[in-house]
This record gives sequence, C-alpha cells and structure tokens, in this order.
Amino acid sequence: MLAIHKEAFFKVADMLNCWIGLREPNPLADQWIGRVGYIAKGERCKAKTADNPSFRFAGLVTDPTLCPEAFTQATLTDALEKWKKFTFNNQLPSGFTRVESGSEKGLVKYEGAAIHADFDLMSINVADKNGHIGFTTRNDAHSLFIKAQPLLNHFFGSALIMHGSEFDWDGGIGARESEYVFYFGPKRQFKQTLSSMPQKVGTLH
Repeated sequence: MLAIHKEAFFKVADMLNCWIGLREPNPLADQWIGRVGYIAKGERCKAKTADNPSFRFAGLVTDPTLCPEAFTQATLTDALEKWKKFTFNNQLPSGFTRVESGSEKGLVKYEGAAIHADFDLMSINVADKNGHIGFTTRNDAHSLFIKAQPLLNHFFGSALIMHGSEFDWDGGIGARESEYVFYFGPKRQFKQTLSSMPQKVGTLH
C-alpha cells in the first residue's frame, strides 16, 4: 500500500472523526494505480485480477481462458468461475473489451482503460469522545461514507473507493473468509486485525 494512500485514510479519519476499516489491499495493484490509462475496478467488473506475481500484468484484470498463467494454481479455478459469470457465451458486458493477441493478450479493459483492484472498505464507524470506535448505526455509517468517499478519492488522486463498505452492502459477501483489515482512526491511530467472514450459506456474521 502506497504511503500517499495511507495518508489519505489518516487525513479523512481525522477530518470526519471516524474509524475507516479497509480490507487488505492488493499490493500488485500499486504499480498501476494513478497511471494514465488505468482505472479501478467498478462493481460491474466481476472478473478477477491476475495474481501471479511473475505475470507481466499481475494486478490487472485478465481473461483466465486466454492467459491461465496469469493466475496461481490456487486461484485459477475461482478465476475461471468468476469469468464465466462475468461473461455471457464468452461475450463481455457493454463497455468492456479484451485484447485477443499480441503483447497485451488477455488484458481486459473498460472504455479503453486497463483495470486494477479498487479499495474495499470493511466498515466505517463513528469515533467517540476519546477517539475510540463508538456505537454506529447503519444510517451513521452510510452518512459517513457519503462524506468520506469523495474526500478519499480526492486525496488519492484517482477514484479507488468505488462502492460502499462490506457492512453497508446488500449484494452478498465480498470479503474473503480470512483476511487482514486495516483500521485508520483520528489522530493517526492505526489497528490491524484478522477478520473472519464465513462464506457458507446461512452463516451469521
């Protein structure tokens, strides 16, 4: 995670007197963020970013049927499943294109721009008078997000927060079953915890 992005989280947490929980970012995206011709992954893009560090376009959304080597052995099956859901008869949704051959073979683009991972928020909470995480209703969290999103994207220098937090989203579970969450609080407070989000149907969390 780049220093400029950490500073943005600290600054906004201080400005809004809140705690912002960030799901562990994809370090492979750092090399692409902020470059001309590259954008963050929006909600419409369900395909996976390449996670094989030795792949030329690691950190960018890639077609696993054209470039299976873009993914590790552990993630290729999931990438193929996500790709099947993302496409219809192997046709991409409106606005998306795929490079069929050449040096960029397999690279997926949206309106001509290659796609890197976005920042996924886990939660956003009110800070109490002592600067600790305070009781936060869903309305509180939503109101904070409405203020925080444009501020964060402004300080990042590009749009990286593309949707609401995990705990304020009705579209299903996006978080991994086990992952680190970074919490940025007022006065540069920072916590890192291991989150557990069971994926089985019917599990409460």
